[in-house]
Amino acid sequence: MLLKFIMLLVSWTNLLSIGGVDRISNLPDPLICHILSFIPTKQSVATSILSTRWKPLWTMVPALDFEDTEKRDQRYHDNNNRMTFIHFVCGVLAVRKPVPLKKFKLQLISPNQSIHFHVRAWIYYAIRHGVEEIDVRLFLRRPFELPQCVFSCKSLEIMTLYGMVVLNCHSESVYLPKVKHLRLLKVKYANEDSFHSLLTGSPHLQKLSVWTDQQDDTMALNICHPTVEWLSAIIEAQDHRFKLEINVPNLKFLNLVDSIFQYDLMNKVVKATFDLFEDEQQASDLEKYSHLLGPLADAHTLTLQYAKSPCFDFSLPMLNNLRSLQLQVRCCQWHLLPNLLESAPNLVNLIINKEDTEGPHELSWTEPLHVPKCLELRIRRISILQFRSLEHEVKLIKYILKNAKVLEIMDILTGLSDLEESHHIFKIISELPKGSSACKLFLLNN
Repeated sequence: MLLKFIMLLVSWTNLLSIGGVDRISNLPDPLICHILSFIPTKQSVATSILSTRWKPLWTMVPALDFEDTEKRDQRYHDNNNRMTFIHFVCGVLAVRKPVPLKKFKLQLISPNQSIHFHVRAWIYYAIRHGVEEIDVRLFLRRPFELPQCVFSCKSLEIMTLYGMVVLNCHSESVYLPKVKHLRLLKVKYANEDSFHSLLTGSPHLQKLSVWTDQQDDTMALNICHPTVEWLSAIIEAQDHRFKLEINVPNLKFLNLVDSIFQYDLMNKVVKATFDLFEDEQQASDLEKYSHLLGPLADAHTLTLQYAKSPCFDFSLPMLNNLRSLQLQVRCCQWHLLPNLLESAPNLVNLIINKEDTEGPHELSWTEPLHVPKCLELRIRRISILQFRSLEHEVKLIKYILKNAKVLEIMDILTGLSDLEESHHIFKIISELPKGSSACKLFLLNN
């Protein structure tokens, strides 16, 4: 891979050479360093062999990207005297010029018991050099406790932590005045206060991503912040009593992937995505579904994904502000669609995405007793993805075309490579009666 990169870079320099002049090498140092900041540090260091002009440039790159996630026999070293990953990183940091550091990324799989000492030293280096973004993803034998200096870094703006990382902080020790984006993915918390202290100590936080499982006997996760506008939460809990509490008054976008969907949302949301992977017991608990969508009365955009179609024999809350709806389902499980359309009288754009085209096709389309108001008066565009011309699929499209009086565009994506079969599908759809004379059909294969 490294050799291919060098050959590619040499070919670029040749392509950009005019009259024997190397155009890339004539670029200013800051511009070349900026370009090198988008590639892993291992490849950046390799550019030093191109020419004398390139030799010192990697030492001034404002980003460090170290990755050691390959199999043992494919890493920086073999069993001979070649350089180890630890020696490589330490060597880079020792030679690198003291220029401000915009990004520090470390992705590491290691059974080495002494690796904690080195990781801590590398993070200290990043903090001392005014790092603006930290991305640490660790897969170790034992958890790594994040150094306390990270929690008081005045330059930090974005922080991503993933894997075997332990956060042990208290409210009096956390102050991250510039942090606007936090990603806390499968990390561990030393105590119940650590998560709350980290949020409290980030007064200007705007985007928050949380991916957590149930730890010990903890039965709740409270996400509370006054400035967060974008929130993504993936909750993996074994106990159905586990509860997610969201109190984010400035929230505008919510992405929720919840194995239990037992939560309190105390906010209005403009854009939301829900991914439900419920079991049989949860699918029968109708009150939870109603509670789930209740806070979305002001949502303009909603994406709803579920792996198993629940039974929706109850009234959904009215979604009067909803303009765009995307329904991502497994193999034609569309029982929820009529209820959603009935609850969204001002819907304009509808996307139906069939994520599993192989089946089994257990459920079929059943026409509602009344035509939803939005279908007759509002919806202008409908997109159906992964269409296969199954009988109940055709019934669904037939119903939509017949009753969508103001529909302007219907996109149908088959995902098929067989042009003859696609032509057959288009013939079936084009012959269906249309309630809107302005409706145009578009069939896409990919």
